[in-house]
Amino acid sequence: MDVLEAESADDWETVVSGCFVPLRCAGFEARFTGRMEHVALDPRLSVSMVTTCGTSADRTERLADRANSDDIHLSLQRSSSGTVVADGQSASVRKGSVTVYATDRPYYLDYSRPDQQQLIVQVSRRSLGLPVEMIEDAMRRLALPDGWRAPAARNLFSYAAVTLEDARESTAETMRDLASVMIRSSFGEGSGVPRTSGGLRHAVQEYFRIHATRSGIDMDQIAREHFVSRRRLYQVFEEVGQSPATFLRTERLRRARRLLSDAPDRTIEWIAYESGFRDLTTFTRAFRREHGCTPREWRSQATLAA
Repeated sequence: MDVLEAESADDWETVVSGCFVPLRCAGFEARFTGRMEHVALDPRLSVSMVTTCGTSADRTERLADRANSDDIHLSLQRSSSGTVVADGQSASVRKGSVTVYATDRPYYLDYSRPDQQQLIVQVSRRSLGLPVEMIEDAMRRLALPDGWRAPAARNLFSYAAVTLEDARESTAETMRDLASVMIRSSFGEGSGVPRTSGGLRHAVQEYFRIHATRSGIDMDQIAREHFVSRRRLYQVFEEVGQSPATFLRTERLRRARRLLSDAPDRTIEWIAYESGFRDLTTFTRAFRREHGCTPREWRSQATLAA
């Protein structure tokens, strides 16, 4: 991952233009700061986390006319608010908004309010394998209806965040798959399930992270909800030496460890149920197998260490 920082709007313009496409940038704070975390998965697909104290970016008509790519930006607004203008449309964005706009056309981004952060996937629209008119419709809408609340959007941008942490865990094929599913799903098209093994696995993992505290999760039900067979569900996890049940248990234990530290007055039994385990015995057995001690012993050791 490349990490680039700037302390002036002029320097920031150079950073942004180098990672994306040539843009005109302006700062809105006397002491400007900007940070770009950037990973290129291949020559036509990249992921960036953009953090500034407030800025604007203008892709002028003259600059857009010189474009030699058909890239689009899929952008998640992670903090603050702003305005995106493209193709004669304008969308107000706030935390959780998702926008779609083309880099070979003029656009203007007003992120002048402080504490800005956007997570951006830049990808060739031809490479997504979607109907041209569907992508055009997405760009005409500019902002996807449900933003981050839509499961397909959550899957794409959580995968993008993982990519920034460790690009070795990600592939361009999976990223494109998740991007295509997000756009298609925003029109109510398709099952909303990724076609690649990596995409399906990530979608199920996100489901487990969200629903880990729900006891009695059944793998047959998970397979049905993701429109795949139980065999296919287990297959995509076996490709990384894991099983769906193991991943779910790990998520529950992670939550349990946090509760053991953050809720010292709560009983071990309460923590077991809050973490998604059906009973105290199953929780204690799983915890001991993972950590070599009981939850009570782990809490005592953590308290002494603190």
